[in-house]
This record gives sequence, C-alpha cells and structure tokens, in this order.
Amino acid sequence: MIEPKTDDIKIICAGGTHVPSEPDFIKKVVGEDIYKRYQKNIRVSSVKNPSSKYEWIGVTSRGTPVELNKELFDRDLLISTLNVQPHYFAGYEGGAKALLPGCSGLKTITTNHGYVIGNPNCRELAIKGNPTREDMNEVPNVLREFMKIEHRILDFVLNQDGTLVKAAYGDPNLAHQQLAENYSRRAHSVTSRPSALVISVADGPAGTNLYQALKAATFGAGLVNPSHQPKSTVLLLAALETGIGGDAFKAEMETYGKMEPEMVIEDLKKRAKLGKVTEASQKPNRFSLDDKKTDFIVVSPIAPPPVEEFLGKTRIKFFRSIDDALRTLDQKLYEKDVAVIPYGSSTVPVAA
Repeated sequence: MIEPKTDDIKIICAGGTHVPSEPDFIKKVVGEDIYKRYQKNIRVSSVKNPSSKYEWIGVTSRGTPVELNKELFDRDLLISTLNVQPHYFAGYEGGAKALLPGCSGLKTITTNHGYVIGNPNCRELAIKGNPTREDMNEVPNVLREFMKIEHRILDFVLNQDGTLVKAAYGDPNLAHQQLAENYSRRAHSVTSRPSALVISVADGPAGTNLYQALKAATFGAGLVNPSHQPKSTVLLLAALETGIGGDAFKAEMETYGKMEPEMVIEDLKKRAKLGKVTEASQKPNRFSLDDKKTDFIVVSPIAPPPVEEFLGKTRIKFFRSIDDALRTLDQKLYEKDVAVIPYGSSTVPVAA
C-alpha cells in the first residue's frame, strides 16, 4: 500500500450558506488522527467565510451559473461523503449536493433554490421531476467538462440509531440514486393511513433550533388528511434550546409569516425571477404550499422567549406544553387516530 503524501490530500468542509464550521466540530467529524495529520490542508467552503473564493466554470441546462470554490480546482479527483437521508426540497441529502450548494457561490445557490418556489415536486424523496435536484445533478458534469476534474461519492445510509445500512462509492448521480431509492427510502420512510392530527418529534441535533426543526413538521404534513374538516394539524415537538436559526430564515418568516399563502407564492416567484431569493426562502414557500391541507403548531417547554415572540409573527402557533396545545384543537382532530412520528427529522411518512 502506498501512503499518500500529506500535500496530496485536501479536506474541504462543504458548508454552502451555513455558518463556517468551528475547528472542534471538524475535528470531531474527521477524527483526531486525520485532523492532526491534515490540519493545514483543511478548508471550509461557505458563502459566509471571507476566505472562500468562487469562480464561474459554466452553466447548467436550466441556465444556472455554476460558480464553485476555487479550492476544488487544484485536484484531479474529488470524493465527497454524506449521509443520504430525506431532504425537504432536494429529495435527499448527498450526491451532487456536496457541490451545489455545498461548495457553490451564493448566485449559484439562490438560482438553483429558486426552482423550488411554487413547485410541489421539490420535496422529500423526489429526484426525478424535481427541478432543483436535477439541476444539482448536472454540476459534476459541468466540472468534468470545463475543469477536467472528476467527482465521486462515498455516501452512506444510516438508521435512526446511527448504525450503517449501506455505503456506496461511484458516480455522484448513479451511486446516489441507488442509495436513495433502494436503501434510504426503506430506512427513512413509512407508509400509514392519513390522520387528522400528526405529532412529529424533531429529534437529536435537528431539534436544537427552529429552522432545522421545522423540517420534521413539513415531513409530517405528508401524512395529514387533506380533506378533513376542521383542517388537519401537524404538531411539532422540539427542544429549540439554541433559538430561532439564521438571520435569513428570520427575515423570510417575518416578511411572510402573516401573509395569505397565495400572495406568498406570488411574491416569491417574482423574487426568484430577479434572483433575489435567499437560502431560507423555501421555508415560507413550503408552508404556503401545505397551508390548504394543514395547520402547524410548535410545542417546546424550554425554547428561549425569542422563539415564542418570533412565531407570534407567523401563522404557526406556539405552546409550552402538549396539553395547552390540545386544548385549543377541535376534538374531531383526535377522536380517532393520531399519528406519532418519534424520529420526525429523519422519517418521511407516506399516506397510503
């Protein structure tokens, strides 16, 4: 076995629009030994990282300008790794998503994410027919054609308890699709009859702030009875101990929180055409699309006061206890079946 030289390997943390990862977090992810050996070769790609520089290399068939982090361009081969689990508008995590949005510039990300607006096909478990996902999947080919750089993935699927289901190495689209459709869908989705009341738990790290926790609520909306009267309800349980989330999310929800859903979609479509959507525009978009079939409630006994104040500016109700929330609901919502999703952040219920 030939040991690679230290300079032959570079580690890039693909952060997209997220706040750059702290060194302690990176050390925990890659392990103490690897961190110590390659520390000087670790980079963080994030539009919020001043040292991240992006370069245009081409366009996708939809016209998305592909601007990638220049740190990628001194390598012959890129290998990305990520847990393939459901994503609420890109279908699944993993695959080409490591490049877009992971290592892309803001213009690339906002253009790509603009395809989500008003489109019900941009949702969890959807790859084919999902314009946002299909656009992401073109980026490896653009990188190969214009920069002669190959992208491969070593992605994996985990159970909710963290045990390995399956890992695969290969083409970022073909290997990803195999993991997504043959393994992740089986591990992370469940079929059940619709319910007028769905209780979803934002478990683990995904439940620490409102921005991440709300993904469990949107997953839960897939199981509601869309024609029930009174309107079905998704009740989200989450700790939310670290608060609301990013500034972009806060601004988007405060802008559209009380607006009628049809007007929200209309305004977001105008912004998308102008390239002025943000990484958080998908949240009010998704809640507007789901509004016809369900109401949303958030329950958290330990959320800091700003969370309650923030949700008071939206159509989402907030309570400190389940009992308080249930007392406000029509008894018809829970006189029959109530669906409970204990791992709501990584489980997609599918109505039978």
